[in-house]
Amino acid sequence: MKKIFKTIALLAIAMLSLTACATKSNNTSNKSSSEKKTTHKVKLAAQATSGQVFQFLAEDKGYLKEEGIDVELKYINNGTDAFQALSSGQVDVISTYGTGGPLIQIAKGQDFTMFGGYMIIGATPVFANPNTTYKSVEDFRGKKIAIMRGGTPDIVLKGILYDAGFDLKKDVTFIEMKKNTDVMEAVRSGQADFGSVSTGFELQIAKAGMKIVMWPDELWPDHSCCRMIAKTSWLKENPEAAQKLLRAYLRAEEAMQKDGGMNRVVELTTQKLDMSPETAKSFLLSPHMKYDTDPYKNSIIKMWQKMNGFGYITDPKVKVEDHIDTANYKAALDSLIKDYPNSEFFKKKLEAFKKNNL
Repeated sequence: MKKIFKTIALLAIAMLSLTACATKSNNTSNKSSSEKKTTHKVKLAAQATSGQVFQFLAEDKGYLKEEGIDVELKYINNGTDAFQALSSGQVDVISTYGTGGPLIQIAKGQDFTMFGGYMIIGATPVFANPNTTYKSVEDFRGKKIAIMRGGTPDIVLKGILYDAGFDLKKDVTFIEMKKNTDVMEAVRSGQADFGSVSTGFELQIAKAGMKIVMWPDELWPDHSCCRMIAKTSWLKENPEAAQKLLRAYLRAEEAMQKDGGMNRVVELTTQKLDMSPETAKSFLLSPHMKYDTDPYKNSIIKMWQKMNGFGYITDPKVKVEDHIDTANYKAALDSLIKDYPNSEFFKKKLEAFKKNNL
């Protein structure tokens, strides 16, 4: 009898041992499967004056990690340097360098493609000294305007004047500067009658005793400010990375719309850019700032046509449509709608996509 009990005990121990081994094997298998999830690395450039709020919030919320994206953010404050970094492969994506500047690069032969959005309007004010009269665009006629050539403030203002019937070579004089601060000083000192600067200088304009006289988005809505741009070859070789990046940023855009979302964006921007809360709020919460991940193909084409009209683009062989990709954004959005069927935000983004791109 004792022998029988001993045999049963030994069998029980053996079974427990096998069960433990099986459990350990299953856990190892699951861990191995998790570790095999591909993480895509993306080198992204942005300007430190305005940052990349989708990136800040997507990182803060954990969306990048969940989507399998590892973003290396690099600050490059000069557009020319950013285009060179993109062309040479030092970065994969640029996001805060306007639309017009990249279009000029494309017209010159750079094989860049716009595949998503950042700002569709970017709080780029036109300003003057307090005693300068401004009631309408006609008040620009015969005046001197300080700008940074090729930037969004320059191209959007010229597009507005072009539509108003101005001869940009005769009816107005543009004084070209290298930096936004130089533009401000030219107006303050009286060298120019008006100036137009990039995002983030509203408080500095006021502190210098000047006034904002016009916001370009009021005359040219959704004119297209900053696009997400990559080399065409990179997009073709890395569609999954592009789509996962867009998924993370779309989720961040959704989070921005919720209660407290923009407050968190202000906090993150203040921390990441070592910027005062007042400066961050001045552009992040501005009614003239609109963040949008949508590619806005129609707005890009409209800007291209205007730039062609006033002489910034002259090569008829280049087709801008060949340098706008909406497929990756649409794929990212469709996948989010499938994964989050109760999200009204993503459904509205799909309707907006149809309007902005088709």
